Amino acid sequence: VHRGTLPPLASWLVDTGINGSVYVLASRTVAGFHGVSARKALEAANLKTRFIEIDDSETAKTLDQTERLLYELNDAGATRDSAILALGGGVTGDLAGLVAAMYMRGIALVQVPTTLLAQVDAAIGGKVGVNHPRAKNLIGTIFQPHLVLSDPDTLATLPVRQLASGMAEVVKTAIIGSAPLFEQLRT
Repeated sequence: VHRGTLPPLASWLVDTGINGSVYVLASRTVAGFHGVSARKALEAANLKTRFIEIDDSETAKTLDQTERLLYELNDAGATRDSAILALGGGVTGDLAGLVAAMYMRGIALVQVPTTLLAQVDAAIGGKVGVNHPRAKNLIGTIFQPHLVLSDPDTLATLPVRQLASGMAEVVKTAIIGSAPLFEQLRT
Protein backbone atom coordinates (compact mmCIF):
# COMPACT_ATOMS: atom_id res chain seq x y z
CA VAL A 1 0.00 0.00 0.00
CA HIS A 2 1.61 3.20 -1.13
CA ARG A 3 0.45 6.54 -2.49
CA GLY A 4 1.62 7.20 -6.03
CA THR A 5 2.39 3.60 -7.06
CA LEU A 6 1.56 4.12 -10.73
CA PRO A 7 4.53 6.32 -11.71
CA PRO A 8 7.12 3.84 -10.32
CA LEU A 9 5.05 0.84 -11.46
CA ALA A 10 7.75 -0.59 -13.75
CA SER A 11 10.40 -0.60 -11.04
CA TRP A 12 8.06 -2.55 -8.76
CA LEU A 13 7.55 -5.12 -11.52
CA VAL A 14 11.24 -5.42 -12.37
CA ASP A 15 12.14 -5.76 -8.67
CA THR A 16 9.68 -8.67 -8.52
CA GLY A 17 11.41 -10.37 -11.46
CA ILE A 18 8.94 -9.42 -14.17
CA ASN A 19 10.77 -8.27 -17.29
CA GLY A 20 8.76 -9.72 -20.18
CA SER A 21 5.78 -8.27 -22.00
CA VAL A 22 3.06 -6.83 -19.78
CA TYR A 23 -0.59 -7.19 -20.79
CA VAL A 24 -2.72 -4.68 -18.92
CA LEU A 25 -6.36 -5.71 -18.54
CA ALA A 26 -8.62 -2.77 -17.77
CA SER A 27 -12.01 -1.39 -18.62
CA ARG A 28 -12.24 1.69 -20.80
CA THR A 29 -13.33 3.73 -17.76
CA VAL A 30 -10.44 2.65 -15.52
CA ALA A 31 -7.94 3.02 -18.37
CA GLY A 32 -9.28 6.54 -18.87
CA PHE A 33 -8.49 7.42 -15.26
CA HIS A 34 -5.23 5.51 -14.73
CA GLY A 35 -4.08 4.06 -18.05
CA VAL A 36 -1.84 6.93 -19.17
CA SER A 37 0.17 6.82 -15.93
CA ALA A 38 0.52 3.04 -16.12
CA ARG A 39 1.52 3.09 -19.80
CA LYS A 40 4.12 5.84 -19.29
CA ALA A 41 5.68 3.98 -16.37
CA LEU A 42 5.88 0.65 -18.20
CA GLU A 43 7.14 2.08 -21.47
CA ALA A 44 9.77 4.21 -19.69
CA ALA A 45 11.28 0.96 -18.41
CA ASN A 46 11.23 -0.50 -21.95
CA LEU A 47 8.67 -3.12 -20.97
CA LYS A 48 6.64 -4.14 -24.00
CA THR A 49 3.10 -3.20 -23.03
CA ARG A 50 -0.29 -3.90 -24.49
CA PHE A 51 -3.60 -2.72 -23.08
CA ILE A 52 -6.53 -5.09 -23.50
CA GLU A 53 -9.98 -3.68 -22.87
CA ILE A 54 -12.34 -5.79 -20.84
CA ASP A 55 -15.91 -5.43 -19.71
CA ASP A 56 -15.70 -5.12 -15.93
CA SER A 57 -19.37 -5.76 -15.16
CA GLU A 58 -20.27 -8.78 -13.06
CA THR A 59 -22.25 -10.22 -15.98
CA ALA A 60 -19.08 -10.25 -18.11
CA LYS A 61 -17.20 -12.57 -15.75
CA THR A 62 -17.74 -15.51 -18.11
CA LEU A 63 -15.89 -18.33 -19.78
CA ASP A 64 -16.58 -16.61 -23.12
CA GLN A 65 -14.67 -13.51 -22.06
CA THR A 66 -11.93 -15.70 -20.54
CA GLU A 67 -11.56 -17.55 -23.82
CA ARG A 68 -11.47 -14.29 -25.80
CA LEU A 69 -8.64 -13.02 -23.58
CA LEU A 70 -6.70 -16.28 -23.91
CA TYR A 71 -6.94 -16.02 -27.69
CA GLU A 72 -5.88 -12.38 -27.56
CA LEU A 73 -2.81 -13.22 -25.48
CA ASN A 74 -1.88 -16.04 -27.85
CA ASP A 75 -2.39 -13.87 -30.94
CA ALA A 76 -0.22 -11.15 -29.38
CA GLY A 77 2.62 -13.61 -28.76
CA ALA A 78 2.48 -13.76 -24.97
CA THR A 79 5.03 -16.19 -23.52
CA ARG A 80 5.80 -17.76 -20.14
CA ASP A 81 7.86 -14.62 -19.37
CA SER A 82 4.86 -12.36 -19.93
CA ALA A 83 2.76 -10.90 -17.13
CA ILE A 84 -0.83 -9.85 -16.77
CA LEU A 85 -1.52 -6.64 -14.88
CA ALA A 86 -5.07 -6.28 -13.59
CA LEU A 87 -5.85 -2.56 -13.40
CA GLY A 88 -9.29 -2.13 -11.89
CA GLY A 89 -11.75 -3.47 -9.38
CA GLY A 90 -12.65 -6.94 -8.22
CA VAL A 91 -14.22 -8.15 -11.46
CA THR A 92 -11.09 -7.15 -13.37
CA GLY A 93 -8.87 -8.87 -10.82
CA ASP A 94 -10.96 -12.05 -10.80
CA LEU A 95 -11.00 -12.32 -14.57
CA ALA A 96 -7.36 -11.32 -15.10
CA GLY A 97 -6.29 -13.74 -12.37
CA LEU A 98 -8.08 -16.67 -13.95
CA VAL A 99 -6.61 -15.85 -17.36
CA ALA A 100 -3.10 -15.59 -15.83
CA ALA A 101 -3.58 -18.93 -14.04
CA MET A 102 -4.74 -20.67 -17.22
CA TYR A 103 -2.43 -19.19 -19.87
CA MET A 104 0.49 -21.57 -20.42
CA ARG A 105 -0.38 -23.13 -17.05
CA GLY A 106 0.33 -19.88 -15.26
CA ILE A 107 2.08 -16.59 -15.96
CA ALA A 108 2.87 -13.73 -13.60
CA LEU A 109 -0.08 -11.78 -12.24
CA VAL A 110 0.10 -8.25 -10.85
CA GLN A 111 -2.95 -6.83 -9.14
CA VAL A 112 -3.37 -3.04 -9.14
CA PRO A 113 -6.78 -2.65 -7.50
CA THR A 114 -8.48 0.69 -8.04
CA THR A 115 -11.50 0.22 -5.76
CA LEU A 116 -11.47 0.04 -1.98
CA LEU A 117 -13.30 -3.28 -2.01
CA ALA A 118 -10.68 -4.78 -4.33
CA GLN A 119 -7.86 -3.31 -2.23
CA VAL A 120 -9.10 -4.90 0.99
CA ASP A 121 -10.53 -8.12 -0.42
CA ALA A 122 -10.47 -9.27 -4.04
CA ALA A 123 -6.85 -8.46 -4.92
CA ILE A 124 -5.23 -10.05 -1.89
CA GLY A 125 -6.78 -13.46 -1.41
CA GLY A 126 -5.63 -15.27 -4.54
CA LYS A 127 -9.21 -16.32 -5.32
CA VAL A 128 -9.80 -15.87 -9.05
CA GLY A 129 -12.66 -17.01 -11.22
CA VAL A 130 -15.66 -16.37 -13.38
CA ASN A 131 -19.36 -16.93 -13.09
CA HIS A 132 -21.43 -19.78 -14.49
CA PRO A 133 -25.12 -19.60 -15.31
CA ARG A 134 -25.76 -21.80 -12.26
CA ALA A 135 -23.64 -19.93 -9.70
CA LYS A 136 -21.43 -16.92 -9.10
CA ASN A 137 -17.68 -17.70 -9.10
CA LEU A 138 -18.35 -21.37 -9.80
CA ILE A 139 -15.33 -21.65 -12.11
CA GLY A 140 -12.02 -20.64 -10.62
CA THR A 141 -8.91 -21.45 -8.68
CA ILE A 142 -6.47 -20.07 -6.12
CA PHE A 143 -3.67 -18.21 -7.91
CA GLN A 144 -1.55 -15.88 -5.84
CA PRO A 145 -0.40 -12.67 -7.51
CA HIS A 146 3.31 -11.94 -7.80
CA LEU A 147 2.61 -8.44 -6.61
CA VAL A 148 -0.29 -6.35 -5.31
CA LEU A 149 0.03 -2.55 -5.50
CA SER A 150 -2.71 -0.64 -3.71
CA ASP A 151 -2.63 3.10 -4.22
CA PRO A 152 -5.12 5.06 -2.09
CA ASP A 153 -4.92 7.88 -4.67
CA THR A 154 -6.81 5.72 -7.18
CA LEU A 155 -9.83 5.85 -4.89
CA ALA A 156 -10.36 9.55 -5.66
CA THR A 157 -12.20 8.64 -8.87
CA LEU A 158 -14.79 6.44 -7.13
CA PRO A 159 -18.39 7.35 -6.41
CA VAL A 160 -19.41 7.52 -2.74
CA ARG A 161 -21.45 4.32 -3.07
CA GLN A 162 -18.38 2.28 -4.09
CA LEU A 163 -16.33 3.75 -1.24
CA ALA A 164 -19.10 2.83 1.21
CA SER A 165 -19.15 -0.73 -0.14
CA GLY A 166 -15.41 -1.01 0.44
CA MET A 167 -15.67 0.45 3.94
CA ALA A 168 -18.32 -2.13 4.79
CA GLU A 169 -15.74 -4.83 3.96
CA VAL A 170 -13.12 -3.06 6.09
CA VAL A 171 -15.51 -2.94 9.04
CA LYS A 172 -16.51 -6.59 8.58
CA THR A 173 -12.86 -7.64 8.52
CA ALA A 174 -12.13 -5.62 11.64
CA ILE A 175 -15.08 -7.14 13.50
CA ILE A 176 -13.97 -10.65 12.57
CA GLY A 177 -10.24 -10.34 13.08
CA SER A 178 -9.04 -7.19 14.81
CA ALA A 179 -10.67 -5.57 17.81
CA PRO A 180 -8.04 -2.77 17.81
CA LEU A 181 -8.77 -1.97 14.15
CA PHE A 182 -12.50 -1.95 14.87
CA GLU A 183 -11.97 0.49 17.74
CA GLN A 184 -9.82 2.68 15.51
CA LEU A 185 -12.56 2.72 12.87
CA ARG A 186 -15.17 3.69 15.46
CA THR A 187 -13.26 6.81 16.47
